[in-house]
Formats: sequence, C-alpha cells, structure tokens
Amino acid sequence: MTEDISIKLSKEIIEALSVHDIIYVELAEGGAMGNDRGIMFYCLEDQKLKKYETSLFDEENLYSEMQLIILEHQDKLEINNATIRKLVFDYFYGGMGNHVFVNKGIQLEKSENFFNFKNGIENYKIYPTVQGVFDSVSKSFYNK
Repeated sequence: MTEDISIKLSKEIIEALSVHDIIYVELAEGGAMGNDRGIMFYCLEDQKLKKYETSLFDEENLYSEMQLIILEHQDKLEINNATIRKLVFDYFYGGMGNHVFVNKGIQLEKSENFFNFKNGIENYKIYPTVQGVFDSVSKSFYNK
C-alpha cells in the first residue's frame, strides 16, 4: 500500500523519470476544479508507488515540461501541438478542465473514492484530486 504523501516535482526527478513507470496522471487546465493548473501523477519505482505534484505556480515552473512529456505519449488531447512519440497512456476526460492519463499496461479497479492498482501481490491506492474527477473517470474508464 502507499501513503498518499506528495513529493514536489524537481528537475532532477524529471531527468530520472521513465514515462513507462508513470501509472496515473491528472493534468488540470486553468480554472479546473480542484487542482487548478496543477499536475499530479503516480509512479511505480522499486515496487513503491510515489505521488508527485507540480503547479504552474511553482518556482521551478516544471508544469509545461511535465505536460509535454505526458502529451507526447497519448493520442487524444492536443495542447501546444505536442508530437506523439510513443503511445503509453489512455486518455480520460476528468470533467471541468481536468484530464486523466492511465498507463496502457495498467488495470485500475474502482473502489470507494479511489482506484486500486495491483502489481503482483502488492495492492496500491490511487487517489484522484477531487471527487468529480473520480466520478468522471470511473464512468468513462469502465465504459471503454
């Protein structure tokens, strides 16, 4: 299981990041409900699920860099004319300006207000930023 503690995204983390280790991403546009102009994502690293966050308002301004990494690996959402490199994520609209990306190799199970992700015998919890995102993704994810 994972504790839902966020790690502030840094340049060093981005440089060491493998897009294939990213399990779940929420990208919020300006004016989005909940995590306005923020990016939150979970990565599986050494059998531990880690939660990272950044915002357009953070000093290092890594929002745009992380946004581009995500958009280059999915084929539905077009922002800033991102070029698709390799499809890694399925896209789901999270409602009210929120966008969710789930690793194509991952099966999430809906639970009460969170998603379960199983990896071998380990069970991890993924918490969306707001209830509306959870509801929207749950509906579209399971009607896919």
